[in-house]
Amino acid sequence: MLYENNQTKKGFLELMEEGPLMAPCVYDCVSARLVENAGFKAMCLSGGELAASLCGFPDIGLVTLDELVGAVERISSCTSIPMIVDIDTGFGNEINLIRTCKRVAKAGAKAVHLEDQTFPKRCGHLRGKEVISHEDYISKVKAAAYALEGTGCVLIARTDSYHLLGKEEAISRCNDAIDAGAAITFVEGTGSIADIIEIGQRVKGPKMFAMASAGASPKVSVAQLHGWGYGLMTMHYAMAGALMGIEEYGRLCYEAMSDIPVTEDPRVDSSPIYLFELFGLHEWLRLGNRFNSAISDAEELGKEDE
Repeated sequence: MLYENNQTKKGFLELMEEGPLMAPCVYDCVSARLVENAGFKAMCLSGGELAASLCGFPDIGLVTLDELVGAVERISSCTSIPMIVDIDTGFGNEINLIRTCKRVAKAGAKAVHLEDQTFPKRCGHLRGKEVISHEDYISKVKAAAYALEGTGCVLIARTDSYHLLGKEEAISRCNDAIDAGAAITFVEGTGSIADIIEIGQRVKGPKMFAMASAGASPKVSVAQLHGWGYGLMTMHYAMAGALMGIEEYGRLCYEAMSDIPVTEDPRVDSSPIYLFELFGLHEWLRLGNRFNSAISDAEELGKEDE
């Protein structure tokens, strides 16, 4: 696949009308392409996983806007499914937030989710977070909605107030956010099945749920959530799979002092060309050949060629 035209990608509200939409979290081009190849119709760029993979930071608000925009540009250009982008608190006040939304939408996001934590923020499943006032949150929602008008990118208004101020405040913030221009709302870290159901019933408009069975939220399925009123669900599996694989292969290869445990594993294609073909090796070379006949297609060397 060559550089993708973001204008051809479906929007999130359109996809949600077709049925429950799953958007697994990604953090780089490889994870994004593999999520797409698995058959998912959407994805979400995780702020926490981006911080770890790109910068080596915990999820405490250390990633810069330029770092985020660069990641959005790279991932959106090599995939054909729409992406939610976690913009944390928007990198400042309403003026900063407007610039953030404009840049992230231009980079290829089809949705952004904005949270109401104070700056610097931290992962929603960690203790010690704080939220801004109800009034300040709605002001930022209005600014973000204004910035995204006409961009093809929609606003997901996230609130982290559930664990700090209670369920009623979380519901109130979501409903006011919809009135202020948000397209979708998202309560972070809902702690019980009963509250998930009640929020699904009482919050108006389209709703997102972040699956976090290992965190503060209970174990639920997409089918359950859709029945309770949620149309968009995220989940974290890509980085968990990568960490497991790297740790497992690292241990095996260290013990063997060889790469043989990887190359003889029938579960994975470890050949160099697999990775290149994943990102359009032959398409790129054929494109080059249109303009320069000396650019030829490529095949992998066999052992007999060595």
